[in-house]
Amino acid sequence: MNMLHLSADQCKEFMDYLFSLCVPPKFTAYEMEEMEQHNNIPLGSKALDTLLHGGLLSGSLTEFVGPPGVGKTQWCLYITTKVLAGGRGGVHPSAIYIDTESAVRPERIVEMMTNKYPELSSEIPQFLSRIHMFRPRTATSMLEILDSLECIVVEKDARVVIVDSIASMAVSLSASSMQSKASQLSSWAAKLKSLAHQLNICVIVTNQITTVHKPQLPEPSSGVGPQPHPQEQVVDRRESVLNQEDRVVDAAAPVPRLPDHTECAIPALGNAWTHCITTRLILQYCTDSAARQIVIAKSPVSPFAIFSYIITHGGITIQEKDCCYSYSGPDPGQFRIRVQRGIPLDTA
Repeated sequence: MNMLHLSADQCKEFMDYLFSLCVPPKFTAYEMEEMEQHNNIPLGSKALDTLLHGGLLSGSLTEFVGPPGVGKTQWCLYITTKVLAGGRGGVHPSAIYIDTESAVRPERIVEMMTNKYPELSSEIPQFLSRIHMFRPRTATSMLEILDSLECIVVEKDARVVIVDSIASMAVSLSASSMQSKASQLSSWAAKLKSLAHQLNICVIVTNQITTVHKPQLPEPSSGVGPQPHPQEQVVDRRESVLNQEDRVVDAAAPVPRLPDHTECAIPALGNAWTHCITTRLILQYCTDSAARQIVIAKSPVSPFAIFSYIITHGGITIQEKDCCYSYSGPDPGQFRIRVQRGIPLDTA
């Protein structure tokens, strides 16, 4: 008190103020819902937005994951244009775009804005000036950007932060082990989730796929008797060393074959990263259609659901008639993603 030249009451008031800065603010569930709905980003489909309770949730970390060319960057640009075009009544929100793969082209943004919002064509230069781009090349530069994001978001009045893609930055991590890499990725996710929560904005990341080998049993010759699970390893129990001397081996008995292994695509970065994200939206190809699919594989508010979409001049068009949902979806970390095997050519 003597050093600050304050009275006892003034010191108590000052201490209470310091504590209020350190302790997270308290709020009710109703206030939380009001804050989230105010900054949610709708995706343009009534059915999809209803399942997601208004679109992409503010205050959370959303991931788009899929094979190359399926449209991850197109979704990010589409969401960016929706944010910029949503500013009305003197409000001019901006977007922070961390482009780690140098995949963003301004020409595509202009094409989307021109076709989706023709009435705003004259304002396109202003819209482009509100997209703040970063292109880190190393994990160190990525970390520097993440550390400064809070000030940048507040200064630029950003409503969405996009990292496209987080997987390409993970490759540059100079970790000595997979556990260390997972720890560094979790640290990045914690920074992004904290930013989303504190400023009540949407944070979006894109992820790539990885290939894993799954055992696949040969087709049975008959349907008699129970069949093993296709992911279980089948071994020849006739050669067991535990009782090899105590029983007679029937040479005519069929020998169970070891399973063949097939490749399948699942989200990259492992299960630890799956726990870090709030919502996982998987993008994949359709087997019998030119359309593609968006799968709600993990969400705190939505059941497992699949919608079809196409990429157009104006961005993304979701086909609501081709949708289904279920409350018993698969593991979001082991979901087998359909990739494009090739384009059939008409040789007739």
